[in-house]
This record gives sequence, C-alpha cells and structure tokens, in this order.
Amino acid sequence: MLRIFPKLLLSLSALLLLVTAGWGNPLWASAAANGQSESSPAASIQAKALNKEVEQLYRHVEEGNVQAVLEDIRRVSGLFEASSFQGLTGVEGIHALAESILEMKEATARATQEPQHWMVSAGKLRMAADSLIHARDALWLQYYKVIREDLRVMGQYAQQQDQAGMRRAYDSLSEHYELIRPSVVIQRKPEDVNMMESWISYAGGLVASGDTAQVGKVVPQGEEMMNMLFGKKKDEPALAPLGEVKEPWTWQLVIAAFILAALTFAGYRKYRGQLYSAKPMFPRK
Repeated sequence: MLRIFPKLLLSLSALLLLVTAGWGNPLWASAAANGQSESSPAASIQAKALNKEVEQLYRHVEEGNVQAVLEDIRRVSGLFEASSFQGLTGVEGIHALAESILEMKEATARATQEPQHWMVSAGKLRMAADSLIHARDALWLQYYKVIREDLRVMGQYAQQQDQAGMRRAYDSLSEHYELIRPSVVIQRKPEDVNMMESWISYAGGLVASGDTAQVGKVVPQGEEMMNMLFGKKKDEPALAPLGEVKEPWTWQLVIAAFILAALTFAGYRKYRGQLYSAKPMFPRK
C-alpha cells in the first residue's frame, strides 16, 4: 500500500493538471484576433513587397510621371494577383484593396484631365497598402484629427442653423472618410465599418434636408463612432478586462496542485524515514 501511494499521488496531480488545462479554451490558444487566421510569413513578405511598389507609384504620381505610374500599376497588379494576404485582412479588405488598384488604373487613364483625382486615388492606394503591414501606426490613422475637426465644424454650423456651412463640413467629412475607407475596411471589423457608414449615410440625409436640430443631435454619436474606429476609446482600462483574460484562475489551480503534491510527497518521505529509521529499544529516561 505504501509503495502504491506515490504513484496515486502523481496520477492525481497529473489528472488535476489535465482537467484544469482542459476547462474553457486552451491556455496556449492561438493569438489570432477578430476571427482572422494567423498570418503566414509568405503573406507578410508579399504585403511588404506590394507596399514598396505602391510607395514608388505614389512618388511617380507626385512627379507627374504618367508612363512610370503605368509600369508601377502593372507590377502592383501582378503582385496583388499572386498574393493571398491570408491573416492580414478579411475578404472585405481584399476587395477594398482590389477596388483601390482598379480606381488607380482608371484615374491614371485620365491623369491629364483630372490630376486632382489622380493624386487622391494614389493617396488612397498608398494608405491601403500601408495598412496591410502596419497594424498600430498606419498612415490612415493620421486622419483622426482631420475628421474630428470636420465633425466639430459640422456640429458648430448646426447649432448656428447655418445650413450651407453644415453641408460644406459634411462634404469635407465624406471626402476624408472616402480617402481612408479602403484602409478602414482592411483593418477594422465589418460590423464596425457598416455601423460607421450607416451613420454617415443617415447624417447625410439630415444635412440634405436642412434639419440642423437633428444634425446637432447626431454629431456626438459620430464622434463616438470615430473614436471607436480610430482606436481612441475614452477611459480605456490600463489592464485587460476580465472577460478578455483566458481563464486566469486555472493557472492558480495548477500552481496549487503542484504545491499540494510537493508538500504531500515531502510529508510521505518524512513518514517513510521515520518508519524505517533505527529506533532505541528502550525509551530514554
């Protein structure tokens, strides 16, 4: 019986470890977020190559070199068709990137007639490609203050009942959002994008109707949504909420199991030592 005790002890400890590790999600679960699969090394390499080509394309647009841009577009299209970008964005993001490349092709065909649209299309593609490889410091995030200013001015004109000024501010907001839209779709969840664009559409209807009172009421909602979209949540806790921690108490149970096993085994060894150690035949006086 005494010989079986250590084996039983180790078996129970191992069983406790397996049970606690099996509760809920595994403690070493994948780091993939927002329902996207983990990106592969090949996808990251392809995204960096695409971004490098788009950077060169943007410089050529700034120089007004249409012929060079046409060559750049050919290479960008080839890289896009040969790449998967798995784990870097979802299906919606890939479609948004494809639309940006197509828009760039069309804008280049009319570059001499519409140079401003050509430059805007290049900027849109530039930020979209950049958003594939920069999760936290992407270029499109620099538009936060610009869009918040559009919202502030729109709300200010609404309070002053200045319908013309309100429309100008809304048009500026729409243009700036359209510029960053592919990047937003690439990096944000579809439901968040849909919510933001539904608000923009609704606010546009109010502005078109000249309802300054209602526009003034919905502007704060737009500001909150923009904060969410740009990752500027107010009063964000310094530590992760408890709901985001994967079963933190299971580690405490595992550690407690090891401590209990160690103490129990140490007590058993001490008991064995006393049982088989030499003892005096007669008690001491």
